[in-house]
Amino acid sequence: MTERDRRISNQKREEFSCIRSKKEVTKYQQEQLLLSVLPRYIALELKTEVVKRLSKPEACQGDTNTSNNFHSLYVRQHKDVSILYADIVGFTKLSSSCTPEELVVVLNKLFGRFDDIAKKNECLRIKILGDCYYCVSGLPDPTSSHARNCVQMGLDMCTAIKSLREATGVEISMRVGVHTGNVLCGVIGLQKWQYDVWSHDVTLANHMESGGLAGRVHISEETMRHLNGMYQVEDTDGGARDALLQGRKTYLVTDPHKRKARRPFEVGLSLSLSLSLSLSLSLSLSLSLSLSLSLSLSLSLSLSLSLSLSPTESLCLSLSLSLSLSLSLSLSLSLSLSLSLSLSLSLSLPLSPYVSLSLSPSLPLSPYVSLPQDELSSRVEFLLGRCFRTEQEEMETIENVNKLLLQNVLPLHVASYFMGKAVCNQDLYSRSCDCVCVMFASVPEFKEFYSESMENRDGLECIRFLNEIISDFDELLSKPKFCCVEKIKTIGSTYMAAAGLTNQGGENNMRSMVEFAMALMAKLELLNTHSFNSFKLRIGINHGPVIAGVIGAHKPQYDIWGNAVNVASRMDSTGELNKIQVTEETAEVVKALGFGVTLRGVINVKGKGQLTTYFINTN
Repeated sequence: MTERDRRISNQKREEFSCIRSKKEVTKYQQEQLLLSVLPRYIALELKTEVVKRLSKPEACQGDTNTSNNFHSLYVRQHKDVSILYADIVGFTKLSSSCTPEELVVVLNKLFGRFDDIAKKNECLRIKILGDCYYCVSGLPDPTSSHARNCVQMGLDMCTAIKSLREATGVEISMRVGVHTGNVLCGVIGLQKWQYDVWSHDVTLANHMESGGLAGRVHISEETMRHLNGMYQVEDTDGGARDALLQGRKTYLVTDPHKRKARRPFEVGLSLSLSLSLSLSLSLSLSLSLSLSLSLSLSLSLSLSLSLSLSPTESLCLSLSLSLSLSLSLSLSLSLSLSLSLSLSLSLSLPLSPYVSLSLSPSLPLSPYVSLPQDELSSRVEFLLGRCFRTEQEEMETIENVNKLLLQNVLPLHVASYFMGKAVCNQDLYSRSCDCVCVMFASVPEFKEFYSESMENRDGLECIRFLNEIISDFDELLSKPKFCCVEKIKTIGSTYMAAAGLTNQGGENNMRSMVEFAMALMAKLELLNTHSFNSFKLRIGINHGPVIAGVIGAHKPQYDIWGNAVNVASRMDSTGELNKIQVTEETAEVVKALGFGVTLRGVINVKGKGQLTTYFINTN
């Protein structure tokens, strides 16, 4: 091997070392972003499923889909967990006192603070629904203090919102409800996965919130039993405020506000201890780095000065030079000791099984020892190249799998924003969209359909059927004519989507959304035929300006806000089965696109007063 060949070989190794470092950083960022949205066990199950699908030929994938009657379900049952629902009392006044942009900023700050409180109290935030925040304790890892965690979380939330009340001058507070029981938890559907919980106990926790009082934590008797007298409580009549709670004992927690402050000596002592620990850690780290990079530091510094390399490039170069030096050192030692040839190569090349196999101790060593140094170097270079190519292919596969999973959690442009950034929990990502068409599609009859018994595995089979409905809806999004439709989330058995978030198509977005709504109704009818059910959709559509963004950067959740969103939700909740209800303004646009509409009349809409609405003709 000539000197030129050695330089080329070293350059290839340096380039690969830089690529490896960058790929590892990207992989770490992708996985951290994914784990901030989904629990680790769910993320691992989804990743395994994606790898299986990618490893199968297309023909086999088609056979699997036709032979399996159900989509994959990633839902588990957990017992003994506590569920907290919290709602902002006075949110309507707050929203009317500021612009939508200002409102999103306020919510982001507040919910970011709630996320910090949840982390401190070992609670897991599930979702943010408008001004409603709900979380659980005891998931995904069980804990005996789940009831105490949720109660303390609620008390801390009531305290945290006081600063917002003082800053805005608006009379707002938190109404918190907590209940303890069993849940089914996981993700459903094929796109925009969000970790969620389902059960009668979850529904009861929601009613504990609505039947509570502003500024108080309202708990059920089941939660009370798990507190073991840790908090003082007072009796209350939750049934008088929420009919579902009638006949149940409920309590209001008394906020102690008597936490003993640690003495100054204790505070100072803990601070000095933490500082000494961190200093010792950094000292040991610097020592290890100085030992491992002592050979490469001077070379990388001199090259970076002569070639005007960036700091990042010089770092990559220093790492790669240290690798090449250690490799050449081990090779020189192994050549001098013929009996330890395979050992030295396997130590210097831990990622290459081919080298270990071809130079194993069981093979006769004399032919390799007797080879000229140039030929031996050429063979090692060949094996290194093959090892590098294999490793690079594996890294690219992992990166693509992570990217695919992230696209099913967050929109691509949102995931790209968070990749590679040290984002604070209260940093806000948002953008204004002038004209977006918003749709809410509900299956109201699913609430009556859902039950918990031994026959349906405590409700799991009901959630399996809901997963089939949502998955069939998600499959429609892959059609080219619905490319502008973006799924936002599912809320129980309600499917939320929007068109026009990434493109400003105007009328085309409206047409796509109306056709998508009709396609959902057709899909559900087909599913009814195969499952002998008779579910009907109730759909509401509206259009207008919205704010799209992410609240809670440490646990990002993509959502949209604005009057258009609120009215679309009301069009659903006040609508009728098997019909698409729209406002008068949206009806005018729909008629201009060639769709027929039928006047429903004037209805009372909560928060909006009297509105004239129409039904879109679907035949």
